[in-house]
Parts: sequence; C-alpha cells; structure tokens
Amino acid sequence: MGATMTGSGKRPRILLVDDEANLLDGLRRHLRREFDVETAVGAAKGLFALRQTEPFEVIVSDFLMPGINGAEFLKAARKAAPESTRMLLTGHTDLEDAAKTVNEGQVFRMLLKPVDPETMSAALRDCVAQHRLVVAERELLERTLNGSVMALNDVLSLSNPDAFGKANRLSRRAAQILEAFPDQVEDRWAAELAVMLSQIGIVSLPPEVAEKLALGTELTTAEQAMADDLPEVAVHIISPIPRLEKVAEAIRYSRKNFDGSGPPLDDVAGEQIPFGGRLIHIVEDYDELISHGTSPAVAAATLGSRAGHYDPVLLEALDAATAISGGETVRSVMLGELRSGMVLAAPVTSKSNVRLVSAGQEVSVSLMTRLRNFAALEDGVAEPLMIVIPPA
Repeated sequence: MGATMTGSGKRPRILLVDDEANLLDGLRRHLRREFDVETAVGAAKGLFALRQTEPFEVIVSDFLMPGINGAEFLKAARKAAPESTRMLLTGHTDLEDAAKTVNEGQVFRMLLKPVDPETMSAALRDCVAQHRLVVAERELLERTLNGSVMALNDVLSLSNPDAFGKANRLSRRAAQILEAFPDQVEDRWAAELAVMLSQIGIVSLPPEVAEKLALGTELTTAEQAMADDLPEVAVHIISPIPRLEKVAEAIRYSRKNFDGSGPPLDDVAGEQIPFGGRLIHIVEDYDELISHGTSPAVAAATLGSRAGHYDPVLLEALDAATAISGGETVRSVMLGELRSGMVLAAPVTSKSNVRLVSAGQEVSVSLMTRLRNFAALEDGVAEPLMIVIPPA
C-alpha cells in the first residue's frame, strides 16, 4: 500500500502525539506497514519532533493532554509545519471546544476515540492525499509567480534599463534592511517582490519623460502627473496576477508617509500601511539622494530629518545597514571578465556614449548576453566597465 501511495515507494511520514504511550505503541504497530510513523508522548515532545529537517505529511494529536493540550499543540504545529495536514483525536464531547480546535488549528480530520485501526488508516490516507494536493498547488503557484515576475522584470530591463537598474538597487538595499527583521516580518516575500516590481509602472511613460525622470530633470506639470501616477499603473499591471494582491497593495501605498499624509488620500497611517509600502518608500527616497551624489551617511541623516515620513524602525535599520555597507570600492573590468552577480558601479555605454545599461544593475546571464550583442555591432561597447567591490 505504501508503495502505491508515493511514486517513489517512500512511505508517508506521520507524527502521532498523545499522552498515552501504550496507545501510541498500538497505533504504530498497526500503521507501520503503510506509513513511516513517529510518536511523541505529550505535546512538548511533539513540538520538538517538528524541528526535524524532514517534514511530516500528517500530524495527529490527541485533544486532552496535560500541559499543552491538543488545541494549543495543533495551533503551534500549524505555524511550525504549515504544509502538514493536521488530524485531531478526541474523546472530548464538548462541541464548542472541538470546533475551536478544528478552526484555529485548521484541522482536516477529527476522529472520536476509541477509533478502530481501519478507520484510522483510511483517515490518514485522506490526509496524505490532502497534503499532496496542497504541496502540488504551492509548487504550481511558485512556478507561476516566478515566471510572472521574471517576465515582468525582462520587460522592464528591455524597455527601460535605467528603471531596471534602480529596481535592482532598491532590492539590494531592502535586503540589507530586512536583515534586521529575520523572523518578524509577516509575508516577507510580498515585501521583497513589491520592492522588485515597484518600478514596473515606468513602462507606461513616453521615452523622453522616462529619461528626464532618470536624470532628475525638472518635469512639466503634465509629466509630473504621469510620474505621480506610476504606483497606480504598477498596481494595474500586477493586480491580475493571482496571489499578488499584497504586492500590489504595498506598491499602492509606497508613497504614503508614516504619519498618514501623502497618496493615496485615506485614513491609513503608521503600521496600518503595508510593510512593503513602508519599505519601498524609504529605499526609493534613499536611492534618489544617493543617485544625486549624496553620501550614504548624509542620505540616511536626511531621511531621518523628515519628521513623520518614514517608519522609525526602518529608519533605524537603514542607519545600521548604511554603516555596515560603507567602504565599498570600485575596479575596472573588461567585458570578457564580467561575471554574473557583479554590480555595475557606472553606466555601460557604447563607444559613441549611448547609455546601454544603468549603474547599480546586478549582472545576470541575460544582461551579459545583451552586452555581447551590442559589442558585435559597429558602435560596440565602451571598455573598461566599472564594478563595485564590497568591503572585506
């Protein structure tokens, strides 16, 4: 049976948690031919078992246990192993308590004690099938999201290298800031994606307006209105992609000040502003100062002087990241020496001084291919290229 349940012949891993060791031993003996069963006497040992590298397809817990009861354990298990399917065993007849446990722990099956072995096996098979469905859906979603993001980035890199370079700079700075929040940011992936895609709205601008925006040239009233509308344009581009609602919402609020002033004009303020929006706001304004020649220390201090504009916690993290990242140097390389992962310290131009790639862009395989294609043209690529050397 186990071999038929997994294409590789590997038995599904099951964690059984109960305070009765004899019951666990009996269940293990019956289930071990079909499942890879691990048992834990009590919720504390069950939580310890969840720290193992290899995940469990199904987690089964008794309801009434001393110390941490089944409701508390399954709620904790949901956080520790969100993809594992959870099942509750109970002899408890209080429907209100049972319903609360099922809802808070997102329990897939609930069986009443005493349970016969065949019923238990059948329920576990259903749980394993549910687990595989969840994992397959996640993997499909990840491939879809990754493909969508890559496609949008490719569009941006081809249509506006300056904006693509800026998006890369913002992402690197955001990553430095996020190092201060290793476990505290909910939906961190959405914040990171929001920063990466925050410049996509620029594809809607006429080329001459996009160039003026990149160079910091003064815009006309009509051009400024286009620039002010860029976050909403990005939201319209991203919103149709499934599961990117939080990313779109972060970009919508990327120009909202922490005190609630600024667009969009509503009552949202402080920590009600999506974390990704607060993050984009600070790294984008910091990058603008740096791009105009302001030193990192002065740029960070300038943002700190703008009362009410930024999340003070993110400002503190920016100060720390600026101090750590100081001391970068620059060296020159020939086009043939360029490698994936390097960061351009200056724009790459043709021999006639036409800008091909903006400064701050991280070198990728596709970028190297594009530069080699330019190099094959009559105007070629001006060498050497300048790259950033991080501090030792």
